[in-house]
Amino acid sequence: MNTDHKAIILFLLFCFSILNVRANESVYPVVSDLNVRIKPETQSKIIGRLPAGQWVNAEQVNNEWTKVLFTNNQAGFVSNKYITDLWIKVLKKERKLHLMSDKKKLKTYTISLGFNPLDDKHKRGDGCTPEGRFYICEMLSDPQPKEKYGSRSMRISYPDIEDARRGLKDKIISTSDYHTILRQVNSMKKPLQNTILGGSIRIHGGGIGRDWTLGCIAMNDSDINELFSKIPARNTMVEIYKNQHEDERINKTGSINTRVLKASKKILTSGCSYTKTATGIIKIGFPMGDFDPGIGVCTDVVIRVLREAGLDLQALLYEDIKLNKNRYPGISKPDTNIDHRRTRNLKIWFDHHSDTLTNTAPALAPEAWQAGDIVIMDTGISNGTIYDHIGIVSDIKKKKRPLVINLWTIGSKINEMDLLDGEYPVIVGHYRLQHPFNY
Repeated sequence: MNTDHKAIILFLLFCFSILNVRANESVYPVVSDLNVRIKPETQSKIIGRLPAGQWVNAEQVNNEWTKVLFTNNQAGFVSNKYITDLWIKVLKKERKLHLMSDKKKLKTYTISLGFNPLDDKHKRGDGCTPEGRFYICEMLSDPQPKEKYGSRSMRISYPDIEDARRGLKDKIISTSDYHTILRQVNSMKKPLQNTILGGSIRIHGGGIGRDWTLGCIAMNDSDINELFSKIPARNTMVEIYKNQHEDERINKTGSINTRVLKASKKILTSGCSYTKTATGIIKIGFPMGDFDPGIGVCTDVVIRVLREAGLDLQALLYEDIKLNKNRYPGISKPDTNIDHRRTRNLKIWFDHHSDTLTNTAPALAPEAWQAGDIVIMDTGISNGTIYDHIGIVSDIKKKKRPLVINLWTIGSKINEMDLLDGEYPVIVGHYRLQHPFNY
């Protein structure tokens, strides 16, 4: 067997090892809203959809189908054509790019960055390499000019939706541009490249050494050629971290709940009162809009806590309404002043964007409840919905069940209350937030 034949066989074995999903491994969709079916058959009933980039536990059924397993123990089947466990991790401070298969490192490459390497990118010309989760939206085997991009180029999906939100808040992009980027990223297309936010951020060749790019990730040509050959011509995920410590912090099991609980304790200390004024529609800015933090209703506690933890529910709900209007039959036109302050709307959002957990009371399912979880309750008031109260599960317990951080009713102050005995109020929703990059 000659050297060329050996190389081909080794490469085919490498590809097979990536695509062969075994039990207890994870995959993610490389298309937007991948259909999940009740049976491993193309014509079988669709029971749900997976958003692009969302990891799920998986077990391969055959060459065409994989069984995906959700945290609520539900299962379904997806086509192998639209999933992968292959992705790229970049650690900026360490100047390393890892080719990953699920949680395993397949290969590590040395890289160079933008001339302002360690800050997150905010706008065109700042020389920063962006941070967060992106996807490869363009692959060029003969990029031009060669002196800039080397032998290969893979464009990543910067600016993403979070960048667009920030640009809108800072008034450096228009509402129209924000909406365009929202739609493009949701469809896994190339986002706008010509705004003040900047664009054309790539993983490309041209050599390493000093940090010489305008914000791109540069590699030696031999390395980018090898990486390019191993990346399927589809929307492979790219995660870029400031450093290894940030990677470990963000990906530590339970990190999002820890952040939510810490933010909850901060708001508990600063205080907030449930007032009649707060029950009305109050005009606020968008995104990151708020009013007097000393007053609020139950939803305002959750909104402020998640915002402190890095998630803007106002923007997240608005974007979901714009992209999935059919989910919100009670909303004819989005209103960023009030939509996110209504529990029934948040219930829909949490149903689609977090892990749905048991409504069984903690006394009967203690292992299913963690501090930092979100809980929605029915207080029995005749107000047209059973989803009328929301709070955050505390780390403080009474009678072996966790208390709930919440604003109970008009005249009350933010407090930790014993609300999870399973009888009153009735638990109608229990959620755990996913990886921060999902938002």
